[in-house]
Amino acid sequence: MARSPQQLSTLFGLNLSGTSMLTGGLSGLDGLSDFSLHSTLNGALSGVGLNVVTGHLNETLASALSNSGLGLLHSAPPINGSSNGIFAPSSSISTPSSHLRNDPAKLSPTYKRMAQRRKVPEGELCAVCSDLATGYHYGVASCNGCKTFFRRTIVSEQTFICQYNGACDVNKNIRCACRHCRFNKCIQVGMDAKAIQNDRDRIGPTKKIKMGSGSDDDPNTPQPRGGDQETVEHLLHVENLCAELRKRVLPEVRNTGSNGVASVENALNSPCLLFQTDDLKYDIGTDFKELYPASMKDVRMWNIKEMRICIEWVKTFDLYCKINPYDQFALLRNFAFAFNVLNRVYYSPDHGPDKIVYLSGAFILRNTQNDVKLSGCRLIYTRQMDEIMIPLRRLQISTAEFALFKAALFFNPDAPDLSPDMKMEVYEERNKYLSALFMLIVSKVGLASAIQKYGALLMMTASIQNIITTNEENMQVMELFKNWEMDPFVKELCLKRPT
Repeated sequence: MARSPQQLSTLFGLNLSGTSMLTGGLSGLDGLSDFSLHSTLNGALSGVGLNVVTGHLNETLASALSNSGLGLLHSAPPINGSSNGIFAPSSSISTPSSHLRNDPAKLSPTYKRMAQRRKVPEGELCAVCSDLATGYHYGVASCNGCKTFFRRTIVSEQTFICQYNGACDVNKNIRCACRHCRFNKCIQVGMDAKAIQNDRDRIGPTKKIKMGSGSDDDPNTPQPRGGDQETVEHLLHVENLCAELRKRVLPEVRNTGSNGVASVENALNSPCLLFQTDDLKYDIGTDFKELYPASMKDVRMWNIKEMRICIEWVKTFDLYCKINPYDQFALLRNFAFAFNVLNRVYYSPDHGPDKIVYLSGAFILRNTQNDVKLSGCRLIYTRQMDEIMIPLRRLQISTAEFALFKAALFFNPDAPDLSPDMKMEVYEERNKYLSALFMLIVSKVGLASAIQKYGALLMMTASIQNIITTNEENMQVMELFKNWEMDPFVKELCLKRPT
């Protein structure tokens, strides 16, 4: 039913002559249907500052709408996020005519979208992950996280693989662990891909990120990519799982070789331990009791633990799981010790700039104690403090930023022995994490400061690589002079083949 401004004036009991802005907003209502009335009225009311309709006006409008069969407006979304007044969401949805109620097939698309906005009952859980639901998204009560994940997966046409034959649990604590099973769960509970609106739900820039010292209208301000938030959320979750695994007793890797030595290949082919931490025994040796000078026994124990965690960490990357074993090993061997060093200094409790402290309390001094010195080997602990630990602290790198930085370093297209066919895919994967890292920094400190912080972080990569090269030389010395018995697992993973 179309209504003129005069009819609306009579209907609502408003004196339009005294509100020129509202009159202008309503002057274009001729020919509008009841379904289109809501958005137009919203704009008109907003134009005169009536963002929250309360008091006598609220009662008048509510009564008029009810009497005229416009109860549909009760199910519209609140204005400017307000839940007050007649435009608040309602769990009961009424229609202007009975034949629509009796024949859902005749409902217009506009009405169907409004019907989907019905409010979820208080305490309703997400049908996918059992977190608190924020609304009905794509036909299912779900949280914002699962809503966003489902939309981006559909629009980006992504495909995922599962390491456990599609049998992973999906709950709010580990919903980011397996995207294959999470997407399947979305489908199973009834999320409708056809409900995604291509114009509104497209992946891409949606809003500008404010600069730290400028206007958010600057055309040079970078735009966020749709998948960055999901990437950050996933890596941060994995980082937290690694922290839990670090405190557990890791099971021995099964031996299949004739020499009875656990191999990296066996560890790579075993189920990922990051999702089994609750089944592993707590390692009391990782508890912090007091600070004490580290010995080579402490260094050896933590080296082995970090190498094992590194293998579990790489299993969480979809691209890594898809590539052939030869390229998997090339990427892993190139990064394993860097993973060890980076975690050692980043997670070192801050007891000043002259100590690297393990979680157990064992520490290595700047003036390195004799118990962790090996004849013929160059000391690299001081460089780890000055070139990695202190800069990371000075830049105030968050855990999410640290996780993205590690992922970007891991996917190195120049890794030795990486096949030429894989270089471009690895290069693109690295760019994904570098982009997400930059946008995350921009969102926190603004563009001007982000450029400096991002640049300083990337400049550290040369120092990290140089430290890893020095460690490689030290391992060659250990192998040649037998001044320290290297763990076979660490040796296989970190000692490069002679060229």
